[in-house]
Amino acid sequence: MSDLLTAENTAIVLDSTADPCEGYFDRPGIFMVPLKVHFGDETYRDGVDMGYKEFFAKLEACEVLPTTSQPTVGEFTAAYAEAREKYAHVFSLHLSGEMSGTVRAAEQAAEAFDGVEVYDLRTVATALALCSERLRARLESGCTLDEAREYLTYFRDNSHLIVHAATLEYLRRGGRIGRAASLVGGVFDIKPLICAVDGTLTGYAKVRGLKKAMAAMERFVEDNSRRFDELYFVTLDAINDEEPPLFREMIERLRPNAHFVMHGHVGAVVGTHIGPGTSAFAMIAE
Repeated sequence: MSDLLTAENTAIVLDSTADPCEGYFDRPGIFMVPLKVHFGDETYRDGVDMGYKEFFAKLEACEVLPTTSQPTVGEFTAAYAEAREKYAHVFSLHLSGEMSGTVRAAEQAAEAFDGVEVYDLRTVATALALCSERLRARLESGCTLDEAREYLTYFRDNSHLIVHAATLEYLRRGGRIGRAASLVGGVFDIKPLICAVDGTLTGYAKVRGLKKAMAAMERFVEDNSRRFDELYFVTLDAINDEEPPLFREMIERLRPNAHFVMHGHVGAVVGTHIGPGTSAFAMIAE
């Protein structure tokens, strides 16, 4: 049994775009490396120097959109060194390399350590925290290294994220989605639904009003899972309290074996690119 990976001998490193529930990084065995947000000459570490409420208040008052930057190789090196002091194995799970150079910095840092494995999960936001939680569930009961690797590959290839954005203007200005896509937002209450596909954000549907958005998201659940799947899901919001509870009710109605994992809040870095008023959910069928 000593060759099994467990919560006692295995750590998880996430970047701050995981945007989990509050207090998540206070748990033993979970480490966070922050990205940064820059308001002019002022730099804040996402989730460390600036929480999500403070960020959106500052964003609203700021005339110029802030910029973001990835962690350095040295910051990942420090996190891995700290984790390896207590844990024999480290899984480092990160947002898509198509969206940020974060995972490449992590890979460079990991070259100096035995027992550290880096994964580009091809998604972003609380979907990363969902993967962390599902991996931890396996560690808590004990799993082999191959089983852990197989699950992370499975999650990367089979998880789904859909976002109900108030506008695509922030994504367009941040260069995370095509310019033409911004035309669907902000006119006659048309708000875009976007999803993560092959590590990038792409359009899913153009909808007018919440009722039609909910209908489109029901189709998304139907298209990406089967009725009796064990479905694990998270919700998240960027200053939008109304919609996440509706998402939860809808998923639990459609999927009798659905398991709600957590509700996350979009932080400063993801919030820079998605803007306020956004809500979303991520899911994985097992």
